[in-house]
Amino acid sequence: MYHVFLADDEPWALMTLKNMIEWSDYGFAVSGEAEDGEQALARINRTAPDLIISDIRMPGMDGLALLQTIRDSGLRAEVLLVSGYTDFEYARKALRFGCAGYLVKPVEEKELTEYLVKIKQRLDENKAAGEGKAGGDKQEEGYQSEKLQVQAMVKYIQEHYAQALTLQVLSGEFKMSESYISSLIKKRTGKGFSEHLMEIRIRKAQEYLRTTNDSIETIAERVGYPDYFYFTKVYKKATGISPAAYRRQL
Repeated sequence: MYHVFLADDEPWALMTLKNMIEWSDYGFAVSGEAEDGEQALARINRTAPDLIISDIRMPGMDGLALLQTIRDSGLRAEVLLVSGYTDFEYARKALRFGCAGYLVKPVEEKELTEYLVKIKQRLDENKAAGEGKAGGDKQEEGYQSEKLQVQAMVKYIQEHYAQALTLQVLSGEFKMSESYISSLIKKRTGKGFSEHLMEIRIRKAQEYLRTTNDSIETIAERVGYPDYFYFTKVYKKATGISPAAYRRQL
């Protein structure tokens, strides 16, 4: 069974598409959904679906940007884009980024299922080819999967550094053991989780010290250190000078 991810900013359209067919009859199962492009990207990075069906116009990140980002990340998923009207310029760009097809709303069951049959055939062929590959190719595939996982983790840390972030939090978010997450992050960044998080926080603190007039106590809280004195100690250990001294020399 292949996994399908659905993305559309209109809840009714998402529900209609989800319930339009019996997905299992075509060898697919809906395993995830989102109502905007950025949410879709985060969830796609975590789940690595086989097929993505996305509305082309969504807030935050539209379908084309989502498709391009997916391709840049190395995820080899089939993608169908959906639009409320025929837009041949969008269709042309979508095909250039490796889109498998272009559906116009209201999506017709016949057109959707025709695409699913073709896509499943391609996925089956790719799977068969993959099973026949040498061990080196399989190792490369495993490396790519691991690379996507760690990219998602690093991105999550960059977006949530100001929170009370721990390996336990990441373990709950990504459904992996703390030790495995720790090893992935160290392999990618060359540093342990705590050191990597600290460096991100210190860089953000320096940015706020340079670009704002906020008090050092406020900046400490903004970058994830509610204890001002502890923040000052960590900052000085990392940079060699205190936050106040850094600001004075600007």
